[in-house]
Amino acid sequence: MYSSTLLGRLTELLAPDGYIERSESELRYPSRVLTDGAEVMRIAPSPTGFVHIGTIYAGFINERIAHQTNGIFILRIEDTDKKREVEGSSEMIIKALSDFGLNYDEGPNTTAKYGPYFQSQRSKIYLGYVLDLLRSGRAYPCFATPEELQTAVKDQQTKKLRPGYYGDWALWRDKSEAEINAALDKSLPFVLRLRSNGLHSKRIVYNDVFKGKMEVPQNDLDVPLLKSDEQRLPTYHLAHVVDDYLMGTTKVFRSEEWLPSTALHIEIAEALNLPDLTYGHFAPISIIDSAGGGKRKLSKRKDKEADIQFWLAAGYPIEGIKAYLLGLANSNFEDWWRNNPSEPLDHYTVSLEKLAASRAPLLDMQKLEDYCKDFIANLPQDQFEKRLLEFSEKAGWTRFVDEVASDIVYSNNVFAIERSGDKPRKDISRWDQAYDQYGYFFDSLFEDNFRKQGRSEFLSDLDEATIFGAAQAFLATYDPTDDQVAWFDKVKAAAESVGFAIDNKAYKADPSLFRGNVADFARILRVLTTGKNRTPDLWTIMQAMGVSRIRSRLSN
Repeated sequence: MYSSTLLGRLTELLAPDGYIERSESELRYPSRVLTDGAEVMRIAPSPTGFVHIGTIYAGFINERIAHQTNGIFILRIEDTDKKREVEGSSEMIIKALSDFGLNYDEGPNTTAKYGPYFQSQRSKIYLGYVLDLLRSGRAYPCFATPEELQTAVKDQQTKKLRPGYYGDWALWRDKSEAEINAALDKSLPFVLRLRSNGLHSKRIVYNDVFKGKMEVPQNDLDVPLLKSDEQRLPTYHLAHVVDDYLMGTTKVFRSEEWLPSTALHIEIAEALNLPDLTYGHFAPISIIDSAGGGKRKLSKRKDKEADIQFWLAAGYPIEGIKAYLLGLANSNFEDWWRNNPSEPLDHYTVSLEKLAASRAPLLDMQKLEDYCKDFIANLPQDQFEKRLLEFSEKAGWTRFVDEVASDIVYSNNVFAIERSGDKPRKDISRWDQAYDQYGYFFDSLFEDNFRKQGRSEFLSDLDEATIFGAAQAFLATYDPTDDQVAWFDKVKAAAESVGFAIDNKAYKADPSLFRGNVADFARILRVLTTGKNRTPDLWTIMQAMGVSRIRSRLSN
């Protein structure tokens, strides 16, 4: 315990602009009145760069638990690391949650009484708690220089000991008031550290919502509570404990990366005589390492998929991404999704038991695309066209948008191809694929981007006489009023008339007798008509394009 004189001196240095006493904060933020079973959940991202898909994943978990229990979902921006903060990141976080439909009840831009929700705006609150620890002897000033700290680490490494500020390497833990005053007289920079009562040789037991009973070493690290910068902002370790207490968070669900710090967080709460927080640590999204072949955490530095802008720029539908992430969280979600195709995703109830069983959710792009294909395929036609055109405008596809607008009836027929019935087409998983799937229907785009490509890629092995002969043979009998059966009968007759086999067994017996088979003949028609090797049903395409467009493309 320090004398009142030293405490006063430290207080002036730590809080030159004042602080809020702990007792005042606890009056200002009273305990919440909740209905039975209601949970107060939060996510607390740092604005240090792009928004990680893991933040969205954590957001869905916390939002669902809050809202399905008639509780409260909070967004708190943990912006105390000013050195790493990236301008505009807070706005990106807020927009990302809005884009993904993660509607928080309390957070930035709300008037909820438990704010402010930027930690940098709560510095005077944290100072009250830090000074409480200083007065009780559970915190002390540390004037160790970076060089001294580095020397201590090297000594620990040489002796093959745990790195950290503890025991003999807690350089200022036992300094006298005279030594502290002498350092203050020299205006040396300092941090305020926790005076840990833990012993690494002893263990604590706590219950993790997802991992069950956890038995881990006690914390014995005297970690910084306040940084040495002029703002005297808190470290994450202190700030989140204080905020989750004052904001009435009922459960703290976060990634496994925080598991090693949990003993420290428990000790900080104990030092402040706060009730225990309930923690749950879930496995982060992992990815197959292309170098080593094993699983690793999705990396902010290595993986483009970590950035949500990758997903949004490609036009993956938000609902498809959300469905995929819920499937990562709960193994039974996919069955619910298949059985409830028209049900809003917010009606799905996240299971904590299923989440606990999800040990290492692996990013599977094929599975994600399957979810997105299902969603797009089941969109009502008007919504499908609306979203397709919204993305086209954002992507700068000006000519495509203009072509669509030039003949709305034709465009509607094009976009409706194979989208009705029990098995709608599922060839689009993201909106940036729409140009390739629909652009060839429009004449100027076909001429500029599809015709030459199709000839060079798919018909390059065929001579011009074969290509021209196939087109002319088909046009000689083409009648747009034919149904699909009659149309195909004429395709076979035309193919046979120019040397293509209509009997596949005969073709396989001696291919040299033929120019190809019916499939090859149809392929010529398809590529000349669309510039593509694979498309929806060719008869349906021709019906949508109309006779003049078909004759023009096959005659050209």
